[in-house]
Amino acid sequence: MQEPAEKATELFRLMNRHRRDVFKGYRDFTATIKKDSTIDSKTQSLILIACSILSQCDMCISLHVQNAASHGATRDEIIDAALLSVAMGGSPKMMYMKYVYDEVDKLFD
Repeated sequence: MQEPAEKATELFRLMNRHRRDVFKGYRDFTATIKKDSTIDSKTQSLILIACSILSQCDMCISLHVQNAASHGATRDEIIDAALLSVAMGGSPKMMYMKYVYDEVDKLFD
């Protein structure tokens, strides 16, 4: 069974193969936002974790937890960022904490 991050990587490959122009435009857009931001990479990643939970995207959660850890976020910072989205979204968003815990357990245990 593929992990959520592996599923996302496969999706990116498919998009790049079938609509390279659209996918490149999207990547360029997001890269520009990140590059020109006054917010450091670790904080951006933590914000994106919370947004991923609010969007209910398990693949996004997986990617952004891994990215946050690669930018120096601790297990506790990742969980706290995720819990902020639960505070905004309630119990339906709490169910997506499972994906956060799955990823941090792989990365930090």
